Amino acid sequence: MLRAVRSRPRRRARPRAAAAVAAVLTATLFTPVLGASPAAADSDPSPVRVNQIGYLTAADKIATVVAAPTSPLAWQLRDAAAGALVASGTTRVYGDDLASGDHVHQADFSSVTRPGDYRLTVEGAGTSVPFAIRNTALYPRLGHEGMQYFYFHRMGTPVEGRYLQSGAHAHAALHPGDASVPCYDNWCGGERLNVAGSWADAGDFGIYPVNHAISAWTLLNLYERDPAAYGDGSLSLPERGNGRPDILDEVEYGSRFMSGMLPATGLASHKVHNHTWSAFPVTDIDAENALARSAMPPSTNATYAVARTNAQLARVLRQYDPARADELWASARTAWQRAEAQPDVDYATDSDAEGGGDYPDGKNSDDRYAAAAELYLTAHQRSDGAAAGYRSAVTGSPHYGQVGQFDWAEVATAGTLSLLTVAADLPAADTARMRGNVTAFADSAVTTLNAEGYPSLIPGSAPYPWGSNSFIVNRMLLLGTAHDLTDDIRYLKAMHRGMDYLMGTNAMRLSYVTGYGEYAESDLHDRIAWGAYPATPYPKGWLSGGPNNENINDPATPTGRPAAKSYAGPGTAPEAWGSKENTVNWNAPLVWTATYLDRTADRLTAGEPQPGAQLLSQGRPAWASSSENGGLTPQLAVDGRDDTRWSSAFRDDQWINVDLGTSRSVSRVVLKWEAAYARSFRLQISDDPGFGTWTDLYATSGGTGGTRSLDVAGQGRYVRLLGETRATPYGISLHEFQVYGR
Repeated sequence: MLRAVRSRPRRRARPRAAAAVAAVLTATLFTPVLGASPAAADSDPSPVRVNQIGYLTAADKIATVVAAPTSPLAWQLRDAAAGALVASGTTRVYGDDLASGDHVHQADFSSVTRPGDYRLTVEGAGTSVPFAIRNTALYPRLGHEGMQYFYFHRMGTPVEGRYLQSGAHAHAALHPGDASVPCYDNWCGGERLNVAGSWADAGDFGIYPVNHAISAWTLLNLYERDPAAYGDGSLSLPERGNGRPDILDEVEYGSRFMSGMLPATGLASHKVHNHTWSAFPVTDIDAENALARSAMPPSTNATYAVARTNAQLARVLRQYDPARADELWASARTAWQRAEAQPDVDYATDSDAEGGGDYPDGKNSDDRYAAAAELYLTAHQRSDGAAAGYRSAVTGSPHYGQVGQFDWAEVATAGTLSLLTVAADLPAADTARMRGNVTAFADSAVTTLNAEGYPSLIPGSAPYPWGSNSFIVNRMLLLGTAHDLTDDIRYLKAMHRGMDYLMGTNAMRLSYVTGYGEYAESDLHDRIAWGAYPATPYPKGWLSGGPNNENINDPATPTGRPAAKSYAGPGTAPEAWGSKENTVNWNAPLVWTATYLDRTADRLTAGEPQPGAQLLSQGRPAWASSSENGGLTPQLAVDGRDDTRWSSAFRDDQWINVDLGTSRSVSRVVLKWEAAYARSFRLQISDDPGFGTWTDLYATSGGTGGTRSLDVAGQGRYVRLLGETRATPYGISLHEFQVYGR
């Protein structure tokens, strides 16, 4: 049964001074800049709504058409450049769509699998924007760009232009004074808290453990499911090249404040923020940093949030930084003990200053379960004697195994997904039940999707909540997990249809992801980015909150409209926090889903869906018999880039080896040779890093270079390419050495 979508109250009324500032901005900053793309500040004028980026060759391809007729309409798919007819058919009349109020048809052209660029024309309705059908990933950079959101919103350190999409967004450190903040109304007895090292939560500069916890969990769950996704050097960060995956560097930085939310005794502060709302936009960092700022009173939920985030971080960092992992583990255990001692202290929303969101939550049992799950898994990893106690807290919870809609306030599902991701000693029957709960919820999401006029994963029969797009991407995350558990291609197809909604097949006629699509959202509720807008575009890869008619408390999000149209228009970002906000807990699941779709793209390409292979080698440790020079190292052959390469010394019998991290079933190897390739080579697999015992996956004496995709079959942790004979006087050189499997 679908959980009722939950409201996300974020703000009380803004102070008049802030509203006055925003009114001035409305008058002076909403004028389009000469030369700016008019489409960037507008919506798609065509009633034929498609994914503005495109579709994979074997994915479902269904356009939504707004049209009044009650009988089917003829459609034609044509080559976008030449106009040649490729396919034709008639629409299915869906009728009145409850979520939008539109009368819609659906045009299904899924049978078209030929890659190309197309337009869809529907008789009497119009023609779509151009879009692609591809047999390669549609969003290869979206995950990386989505991850840049977190560096952009770091506080406590200068944000440098060299790590940003645009140097115009660089700025001095925000709130470096967070290393010593007082407790509001002296609730912690004169103590000052060190909460340095954080991400700005959303449109404001508050830091909130309950919201941070679900954001950090989402990125760490991505890492624990796919450790190679964002390896060292893959992201634009100051920490790149430090020997640990960049995704962990980013989450570790943004989570440093969590331990500091704990005073010397008692529960953690529920939140830290200013005493008044910040200016919009912030153009004077010194003035912003001079605002009074305090740690607000404590709550049980915040304390469990500290426990679960630090426990998960301690688990993933242990192999890279054991000392830091030990510190985090001690903090997690302390937070757990304090929450257990005061298990039902809810945050009093009338006990704080004005300048931050409330994050009220009157239920603590799900927070306790999610924290217990992370503590149990980490204790089990460390062979800590406390593991049995945490395990009992997990299995004795009323939420044990629960799977459903989740967000910052409903976190039981996060605990269950961690239990399904990380090795543990739970009964096999319990694990099977949890898997069944994942697929049952995924089935309900597919049912919802198929019942809607637009490809929305949330039902139009209920109001759309604050951050409706985050509810959609969180359901996409669950669909991806279900696909991993079952190989059922329906779930992967439904994920792609969810992305169709975000990329333009929706009632607002625009892509909700900045920088993606001809008609894409271009201005969101962000105090830093707005300060450079519109001369400097918002960075690519930010997810807008989306339509919201459940809890409208801003002056820009329209009232009295259908759920899917309760969304503020272009240029309204300063006053549209209810629908155009961007937040850490919305971009985190966007990163998860975009990364998953990128790394599973081959399962929906080249004809029939292929359920098997994941890219296992990208970002994994690699070493070689030799390197031509210090700039052509083996790690460059597994970095996911075609403009870098490894090259060996100029002799025969050279090899490169990649460590998959654990023994895996390997089904395909892709070799992207540089001009210097091997005429005779072998692909080998082993569980022995020295290859004392090995199995040939493939051998040839007639190599031709170029890009080779080789179907293989074998089991092992280490995969080696052995170049026995060179084809040129140089060594052998690979742009990419890609190993796929399960």
